[in-house]
Amino acid sequence: MISSSALRSLASIASRSSIRVNPTLIRSSACGLASYTNSTIVSKRDVASYQRNAVPPYQQRAFSSMGMMPRRGFPQYTVFDQSTALSIRAQMPIFKKAGADGVSVDRRGKLILEFVPRNTAGTGYAWDNKTVFSLGAEEVGLCVSQLPGAGVELSHKSFYGSSDTEDGTKVYSGEMVDKVLTIEPKEGAAFLFKIDFVKNGVGGQSPDGMDIPTSIPLEVTLQAGEFEVVKSIFQTSIPYLLGWNATMDLAAAAAISKGVSGGSGGGGFY
Repeated sequence: MISSSALRSLASIASRSSIRVNPTLIRSSACGLASYTNSTIVSKRDVASYQRNAVPPYQQRAFSSMGMMPRRGFPQYTVFDQSTALSIRAQMPIFKKAGADGVSVDRRGKLILEFVPRNTAGTGYAWDNKTVFSLGAEEVGLCVSQLPGAGVELSHKSFYGSSDTEDGTKVYSGEMVDKVLTIEPKEGAAFLFKIDFVKNGVGGQSPDGMDIPTSIPLEVTLQAGEFEVVKSIFQTSIPYLLGWNATMDLAAAAAISKGVSGGSGGGGFY
């Protein structure tokens, strides 16, 4: 049976525009779709049928109060420290059609780390004044590899002071600074997550043309349990950021379909 992640990926594409697919790729008892004898069109009606039947009954009851079945998810984990909050959320990959009935990754996903300072009044957090650091799949892998045995420091070049011309071309007239993320161990199995702006080796910089918190660097201390949650998120997110799970499930289903129909499978000798 095809996994629900593969079906959801196919459903996402079908919801934007109908595509021609092999029927074996979408035949599933969970989907509740009729049997197909030839290639067919996956319609929005088929997608709706999958969404209704692939969700357990207790979740259907919970979602019924929303008036519709949800089609999007927003995975996020937030840790609130005394002066700063650290929020981790996923930016999923962008998929594109490949050939007549295929799908591939157009742009990889990322994990977004948001450092949010506390409001100057001391109540709540200034979410409009957050500082963001994006982690690609390889950078997430580096964190998993090095932590908790050693610390990690990642640096991204950031260019500020840009403006748009009349024809939409972006002109850069500001300055280049390094946005530096540091993750280092502390006592008691805790970990410090810190974001800073560095120019010419000096931290705590405020680039021209950029509105950043005056309390740079921003720091959040994660206790042992919180850090284990973050590390688990890092580990399990990598295949999703690459679109590996969805495309592998579809590729496996296509290979099975080709094999049982008398064609050669996806293996072979190389």
